[in-house]
Amino acid sequence: MKFFRRKIKNSAEYSGFNGLMQYFDNTGILDAVRQADLTASTYYACMQIRCNAIAKIPFKVYQKDGDGAEPFEHSLSELLKFRPNMFTTPHDFLWATEFQRLEYGNAYWCYDFSGGRINGIYLLNSPSVQIIIDNTKLLSDHYSVYYVYSDSRSGQIIYPAEQIVHFRNFSADGIRGTPIKKYIRDVISQEKSAQQVVREKYENGLQDPLIVTYTGDLSDAKSIQIKKKFANMGGIQNAGKVIPIPADFTIQQLETKLVNSQFFELNGLTTCHIANAFGVKSFQLNDMEKSTYSNIEQQNRAFYSDTLQNVLTAYEQEMTYKLLSKADKASGVYIKGNADVILRSDIETRYRAYGEAISSGFLKISEVRKKEELPFVNGTDKLIIGNGASIPLEKLGSQYGGE
Repeated sequence: MKFFRRKIKNSAEYSGFNGLMQYFDNTGILDAVRQADLTASTYYACMQIRCNAIAKIPFKVYQKDGDGAEPFEHSLSELLKFRPNMFTTPHDFLWATEFQRLEYGNAYWCYDFSGGRINGIYLLNSPSVQIIIDNTKLLSDHYSVYYVYSDSRSGQIIYPAEQIVHFRNFSADGIRGTPIKKYIRDVISQEKSAQQVVREKYENGLQDPLIVTYTGDLSDAKSIQIKKKFANMGGIQNAGKVIPIPADFTIQQLETKLVNSQFFELNGLTTCHIANAFGVKSFQLNDMEKSTYSNIEQQNRAFYSDTLQNVLTAYEQEMTYKLLSKADKASGVYIKGNADVILRSDIETRYRAYGEAISSGFLKISEVRKKEELPFVNGTDKLIIGNGASIPLEKLGSQYGGE
């Protein structure tokens, strides 16, 4: 991780604030924000929804214990829970990862490994990474994939595939991902054009174009002069004002109503297309036409199962394979995202489900209390069957007087 530890030399080239900003500008870390095309409102909203959904999912390390699994104390647990590196929080780290995966088609993590453990995980700038497939066995004795990270100051750094955690979006070959906007570029362009139409409407004071009839001689110079004169009379600053017109001019206004051109219907169709590409539900974009209070929770569950479950599986598989050692994986250790934060319902529904799970012998009271972050109470660590007359599972049947 030497390229993260470079020191800024005290030279004239980087003296002062502007020189410092120029130095960091050239590292390419800020390019991801500059190159992102988020001016289309629906694209921006969908990107926010997708990134927020992944960022709030806590990833934990588990180990298989018999038929079940328990949280496992691992060196990665602290990184995933508190701080992947000294610069960012897990929320912001995952948010930026998902953003680069969707915006550029690929997101890359590299890690600082020393002392037999991973001490930090870092997000690389996706446009600065190039994937090289060695199918001629030039660099090794077997077919390999390499990642070349280009930095304007430290040059190129080559990582073997096992040292890069690679998250892909819409990968047709399983190696390289594809950005979403590649397939909906025309739709995004249509939404930008629609926003431009609305902006121009407001800038013109919601006034339609004018046709000016002039009875005198109309030369090119005169035409330009007339256009300029009447253009200055329009605009939002003159909306509702009385404008004097010379006697030799006749003014006629065109009627270009957005309703007549089905502007709103077409704009809604564009919004729907972009949302479908992201897998975002209509109610998440404040389109409540087909949503009711009773089915929003079901739609939220559908958003998880239809959209996020596949993404979450890809994250879990890549993180487990690349961040854990062979010994860890052989002992049943794996990384899993806790999707309960997405499906978490209101307290009444949650407690009713807990009650059914406890009375049917599916969960222990202690397990429910642990989920709700409540302290352990003696006697609650046994499975029971029943409701008001609940008894421990191992004593089931004793109430009938059996020997």
